[in-house]
Amino acid sequence: MRILFVNEKCGYFGGIEQNVADTAAGLRGRGHQCFLAFQEATGRQMSEFQRGFEQCLPMMPFAECVKSVRPDVIYMHKVNLRGMGGAPAGARTIRMIHDHDLCCPRRHKYYAWNGRICHVQAGWRCYLDLAFLGRAPGPQKIALVSIGEKLGEMRENRRLSLLLVGSAAMRAELIQNGFAEDDVDTLPPVVLMPLRELTPIPRENRILYVGQLIRGKGVDLLLRALAHVASDYELTIVGTGNARVKLEQLCAKLGLEKRVRFAGWVNPDGLGEYYRSAKVVAVPSRWPEPFGMIGLEAMHYGRPVVAFNVGGIPDWLEHGITGLLVAEQDVGAMARALEQLLGDAERCAQLGRQAQERVRARFSFENYLDRLEAFLWGRPLACEPPQ
Repeated sequence: MRILFVNEKCGYFGGIEQNVADTAAGLRGRGHQCFLAFQEATGRQMSEFQRGFEQCLPMMPFAECVKSVRPDVIYMHKVNLRGMGGAPAGARTIRMIHDHDLCCPRRHKYYAWNGRICHVQAGWRCYLDLAFLGRAPGPQKIALVSIGEKLGEMRENRRLSLLLVGSAAMRAELIQNGFAEDDVDTLPPVVLMPLRELTPIPRENRILYVGQLIRGKGVDLLLRALAHVASDYELTIVGTGNARVKLEQLCAKLGLEKRVRFAGWVNPDGLGEYYRSAKVVAVPSRWPEPFGMIGLEAMHYGRPVVAFNVGGIPDWLEHGITGLLVAEQDVGAMARALEQLLGDAERCAQLGRQAQERVRARFSFENYLDRLEAFLWGRPLACEPPQ
C-alpha cells in the first residue's frame, strides 16, 4: 500500500511527530511504502525521523503532491485542511485528530476566565470566552480568530473518509460537534517503546512531572496540592515552557523552593533515570488531555500515576489498579492521593507492577499497527480496541 502522510512538520518536535515517525517506520517494516507531505522542517534529527519514508516533499501545492505520489490512502495528522485547499477528491483520506484544534477556537478546551473545562459545542457562544483572540508572531502578539472559519474547517473535515481519535472523550467531542458516529473511531496514538525492566520502587519520596510548562498542563495545581502534603518529598519537574518563571515564583510563594527541582529539558534517552528514581508520577492536567501519552511512558517503567480525571486520561489510568484518579482541579484530593502513595511503598509497587502489565497487554505497538492497517484498508476490525 502507498500511504501519503500529511503533517505540518517534518522532523522531531512533539508527541505528534514522534507518532508519525514511529508509525511510518512500523508500516514500512510491514512492506508498505510511506511518503510525507509537510510544510516546515524542524531540523531535529531529520535523518532518523525520515527513516520510515520513501520520500518527504513540500506540501504545497497539495494537489501536486497527491499527483506525484499516487497514494492508495492519505493519512493526515496536524494540518489546516482549508488552508490546503480542502479534502482531495477521489482519494481515501483518513485523519488522526491529535488535539482540540479542530473543534475549539481557543485550542485548549477550557475557559480563559476560570480555567475550567468547556463542555459545549463550538459556535458563536465561543465569543463569550474571548475565543476571537489568538496568539500571533510579531510585536502585536494578538490575532483575530474567526469562529466562522473554525466552523467551516469542521465542515471540510466531515468530507473525509474517516477520523481517528485517541480516546473516548475525543470521540464524544467530535460527535457533539456534528460528526457522524460511524465516521469517528478510536485509536490511541501509541509510540514505539522498548520493554523496560521493572525496577524496585525507591524508598525516597520522589514525585516526578514530565511535560510542557504551560498553563494547560496544570503544574501550578500540582504545586498548590503539594503545599498541603505533610510528608517529606522531592518534586522533580522535567520540561520547559513559557510558564516556568511563574511556576518558580509560585514555589517561592508557597515555600516549596527546597522541595522542588526544575530539571529543564531532558533528551528522551535520558528520561529513564528520572522514572526509575520516582516513587509516583503526577499528571495534573488542567486541559482535557486528548490522550496523555506521558501516562503510558510512566506505566512502561512500572510507576503509578496520580492524575486529574480529565479528557482521555481514564482510558489508560484505572483508579486503584494502575494509579489514582482525582476530580478535576481538586488540589485537596490530589494532595491526599499523593500523601497516600508516598506513605505506602508496597502499594506503589503493586500499582506500578499492574500498570506495566496493562500497558504491555493493551497498548502494544504491534496491536496499534494491526488496527491502523485495518483502518487504512477500510476493512472491518478483527480486534477490539483496548478496554
